[in-house]
Amino acid sequence: MNMPTVISSKMSPLPAGVVSSGPMYASNVQVGEISQPYPAVQWTDKSAGGAINRPLPANTPVGISMPPPTGLSSKKPGRRGLYIALAALLILALIGSALGAYFVFFSKGTTTTTTTPQIMGHAYFASSGFVSPDSRQGITDELQINLENVSPAPLGKSYYAWLLNDKTLDWKPIYLGQLAFNNGTLSLFYPGDAIHSNLLATNSRFLITEEDASAAPTSPSLDPNAWVYYAEFSQIKPVPTDPKSYSLYDHIRHLLADDPKVKDAGLTGGLDIWLYRDTQKILEWAGSARDSWKYKSVGFIHRQLTRMIDYPDGTVYAQKDISGQSILADKNISKIGLLTSDPLTQDPPGYLYHIGKHLHEITALPQTSATQKALAIQIKQEIDGVNLWMMSIKADVLKLYAMDTAHLTGKDGLTLLDEVATLANDAFVGKVNTNAQVTGGVAQIHYAIQRMATFDIRACTASNPCTVS
Repeated sequence: MNMPTVISSKMSPLPAGVVSSGPMYASNVQVGEISQPYPAVQWTDKSAGGAINRPLPANTPVGISMPPPTGLSSKKPGRRGLYIALAALLILALIGSALGAYFVFFSKGTTTTTTTPQIMGHAYFASSGFVSPDSRQGITDELQINLENVSPAPLGKSYYAWLLNDKTLDWKPIYLGQLAFNNGTLSLFYPGDAIHSNLLATNSRFLITEEDASAAPTSPSLDPNAWVYYAEFSQIKPVPTDPKSYSLYDHIRHLLADDPKVKDAGLTGGLDIWLYRDTQKILEWAGSARDSWKYKSVGFIHRQLTRMIDYPDGTVYAQKDISGQSILADKNISKIGLLTSDPLTQDPPGYLYHIGKHLHEITALPQTSATQKALAIQIKQEIDGVNLWMMSIKADVLKLYAMDTAHLTGKDGLTLLDEVATLANDAFVGKVNTNAQVTGGVAQIHYAIQRMATFDIRACTASNPCTVS
């Protein structure tokens, strides 16, 4: 298995203005900065019931000329008629207002208007990049916290941040630190622990408490009045009795921290990191195979072509494509391929199909935020694009593998080797077309999936109580 690798300086770009303290890493892939604004949205009902405006009949004459008064006696009946008309209009206005109030009152009585508490800030998961060979560490092992429009803590008090574990596990809160207050904002960067543990593996909730400033607490206060801000990834399953029915937190954890099918194959970590690592290896093998063409290293090229079938296909299907050829890539990692040949029977499915399935189910959950849903749709489109690139790579590699030495070392071989290297690069880092439109690759997918693991932080209030247990 490979030695520990460092994938990037930040596996997930932080919001504009957030600077990481992490070191630079050995990666030749530079991905453009992805801003991740999460504007606070507060819905306000601006509807109002007013008086009913009644248009005049279509045949109402306008501008009727009246004869001039001829004497004092003629003025009194005119004024009396005017008063009667005004009184009638007043009565109609009162009736209209009463009807309007009636409909407004009863429409409110029959529909329940709920408002979502205002988002005060976010907690973003990030990655140090110190990825262990088994992909357990170095992924979502850091946390950046930002809140705005916050009042300072009372005299003698401070704000403290905590990560809280999955509700089904024993109570083991993680102390993140004391938040810095500056001009109505709160901020804190948590660099993770010494072994870069994946924070999403067991933690689904976030809490800020208001406690004594004289000494940092060892665990969150048990007093609900001390709980001031809270966020969580929902653990509500669509079908609680179905073991394959997943909550929002389940989906996020499977993608970024710990997937059951990956575990069953003898691997550890989430789906996303293995998609990233395997696609990166294909890019490496494609480049080295092309570079070896000028030396006519047929044996080496064939070995690299074999490896480029092992990872997309997986162990079982690679044997079908190149019968009699042993697996040359890492045999344990090759148990799960990138592609899915048969969605109905292939178990486990390839990473691209499996990730797409999670994204589809995330969009169907009512607990998924609008931002998460938009990200899931975007990522699914990029997953489909990478899937097409990978299928093209596989088709070209099989053609190269079937070539005789003369064609492989000739112009035909070089043309296809160049094409495979280009496709592998597109699949990993994305592609920009002639209209400057970017089609995301696995690197962009990796960052976007990590952005889905963002806490929307809200204040604990009487209408929005925070339940911490």
